[in-house]
Order: sequence, then C-alpha cells, then structure tokens
Amino acid sequence: MSRHKFILNDETKVNQFGFRVSNAGLDLDRFRANPIILDNHSNSNFSVIGRWEHIQIEGNLLTAEAVFDDGDPNAKEIGRKVGAGFIKGSSLGLNPFSMSNFVIAPDDTYDLVKSEVLEASIVPIPNNANAIKLYAATEDSIKELAETEVSEILLMASDLSKFNINNSMKKITLNLSAVSALGLPGNTLEHDESLVNDKIINLKSELDAANLKIKGFQDLENDKKAKLSADTVKADIAAGKIDATKEADYIKLHAEFPDLYKSTVTDLPAKNKLGALVSGVQVAEVKTMDDFQKLDLNAQLEFKTANPDQYKALFS
Repeated sequence: MSRHKFILNDETKVNQFGFRVSNAGLDLDRFRANPIILDNHSNSNFSVIGRWEHIQIEGNLLTAEAVFDDGDPNAKEIGRKVGAGFIKGSSLGLNPFSMSNFVIAPDDTYDLVKSEVLEASIVPIPNNANAIKLYAATEDSIKELAETEVSEILLMASDLSKFNINNSMKKITLNLSAVSALGLPGNTLEHDESLVNDKIINLKSELDAANLKIKGFQDLENDKKAKLSADTVKADIAAGKIDATKEADYIKLHAEFPDLYKSTVTDLPAKNKLGALVSGVQVAEVKTMDDFQKLDLNAQLEFKTANPDQYKALFS
C-alpha cells in the first residue's frame, strides 16, 4: 500500500471560514480509534479510500501518514495522483461542540480552542470551504450526532455571521436525483448554496414557460372542440333533427358527451323541411285531396302552414 505524509492542520493559518484551529484543543481519541480517510468528506462506505497512521502533533502542525487502499480502484487512483503530486490537499472534519469554543484572539481572529476530530479527507483544493468541515455546532446538532452518526450538519447562518464565515461558500448536500434535475456537476453531492438557488430559479422559470405553452395548446384544442360542437348542432338544426330553441343545450351535450349526442341526434333521419314542401317535388305532387291524404299528419300540417292557398283550394 502506498503512504504519504500530510499536514492535516496548521494552527497558525486562518481557514476559509475565517478562524484558526488550535491543536492543543483537538480531541483525537475518536479519530485515532477510527482513522478513516474520506474522499472529499463524502460520508459513505464507498468513499473510504484508506486510513491515517502516525497521527501526531509536531509543533504548530497536526500530521499523519495516508495509507491508501490499493485494492479499491478509486482509492488506488487517488493514491497515484497524490504520489505523482497532482493532489496535495487534506481537510479535517471537526465537531466544535459549542459556539462558545470559538474565542476571539488578540489579533481579532477567532480561534477554535476545543473540538473533536471525526475524520480527515483528501481534497483537491485545501484552501477552499472544505479546508475545514464542521459536523455539528449547536446542542440540537450534537444530540443528532449522538443519536445517528456523523450528520454533516454545517453551522447555521445565524451562527456563521458571528465569526466572519464566508456565507457565499455555504454548501448544500443534495441527492443524485436533485443534482441531475438541476443540471449540476455530478462528481459531488455538495454544491454552493447560491449556485443551487440560481439553478432552482432557472428551473422554475423554465417550468412556468412550459406550463404556459401547454395551456396555450389546451386553449387552442378547446376552441377547436367548441367550434366542432357548434357546427354539428347547427347542421342538425338545419336538417330538422333539433329544435333551434334548444341549440345551447345540444351544443353542451355534444361538447361533453359526443358519443351520446351522435346516437341520439346525428344518427336520426332528417325530417322533411318546409322549404322542400314549398319548392320540391313533394309540393308539386300534392294536386288533389287524394295526394294530400297520402301524406302523414306532420307533412299535412307543414303543407297547410307553408301553402295556405293550395290547402284552401283542396277543400273548396
């Protein structure tokens, strides 16, 4: 197995969060009992890429040797990149117990004077927000830590403001589905809060635009259906199948139950129209009382109404 020495903490350096970590206040018992190396603070069994050995404090430095698990292809590759000098960064995962452990020093910089080391990770950029990973900071989060496992809860924004932590670098841990849906880089589940918020706003805007377009298509389809219903009913009125005074009711029936409308109205035979009696063959054929008697009662009534003079002549 390959091994390489790392500086896990330099208590003289101010991290990205704006504070230093005192080596004298580090509780290393839990870390020494379970000296895992994580890949970029990812709390997963598959992210354990090795173990730390020879954990010790040397002056202002906390150092340890990284022993990579060469049986794990991912760990082996990370170990290779470390050995080749491509990756040089490490980062502590700390539980600061309480906000009272952040004490302002004479140089107006905050020092974390007491904390527990939970893990140390190999990271690509040691001087970013991952230079220190804070796993718990309030009583509630400490209780959660005791009840579950390492909960990876970052400091609340109200607490961050107390010691000049760069809030713009606050991270949010998402699941794979959320990372994919937001179009974020899939090589990590942690992303800047501001970037996540921007992605959500863009996604909401795209969703609103899509919904508006869908509504436009629905309105267009509804307009087409309404015109079809109106045209169908008007045609059936013209064919004498429907009383014109009930046009609105039949339009509603066709719109809601087109099959029912078809079976009860459209499929019915057309009735003889008054116009046909006036100008068609049937009127010409009614020349005698015998012709008139051959008509059914409805036709006789329509003939009388439309042709009062001819009707009178038949009975003179």
